[in-house]
Amino acid sequence: MKKTQLAIMFVLICSASFAQFDSTKYVLGGLVNYGTSQNKTKNINDSQTNSTSSFFFSPSIARPIKSNGLMGVELGFGAGSSKNKGDNFESMGTNQHYSLGVFYQRFYTITNKIYFNWNGRARVGLNKSVSEYTLSETFQSKTTEYTTSYDLTVTPGISWKVMDRVLLNGSIGGAAFQLNDREGGSDTSFSVFFNNPQFGFSFLLN
Repeated sequence: MKKTQLAIMFVLICSASFAQFDSTKYVLGGLVNYGTSQNKTKNINDSQTNSTSSFFFSPSIARPIKSNGLMGVELGFGAGSSKNKGDNFESMGTNQHYSLGVFYQRFYTITNKIYFNWNGRARVGLNKSVSEYTLSETFQSKTTEYTTSYDLTVTPGISWKVMDRVLLNGSIGGAAFQLNDREGGSDTSFSVFFNNPQFGFSFLLN
């Protein structure tokens, strides 16, 4: 009997609607993603240092769908850099990213102020990448590549209602399918990631 009661309570909690959207006309939000890494390798003949950094910001506006869902549009702005340096060479790269997308986000009540949510989005992006390579100061090259990207992403996350009209949102993983179209051809990829923390906020407007 206790197991049956616990199962019923679990189903009710997971299926409960996020009713705070009943009096909301618009939801303004934003998502920030920043990451850095640095690796050093050393062997008998060579030693290398590799470092990367990336930043992405995505403001959005949405309209409530019933009481537990949002449908909206978002912009994306991103930049990144990488550097790989060895005993006899050095390579550097920078990239810029701009995107436009649509998304649907749905919420489920866990506690009074904590909600599970999942976000499905489709985006198209324009990317510019610049690569520079130097070999012992005797050879230098620089290439610039432009890419158009199309991606579908599903991201689960947690939302915390810190104030009556303010939510904090966070996630650490998801799944993505991407198509990249460049001058030399196109390629596709599918990935499931768990090491990409994202943090955001939402303002509920009457």
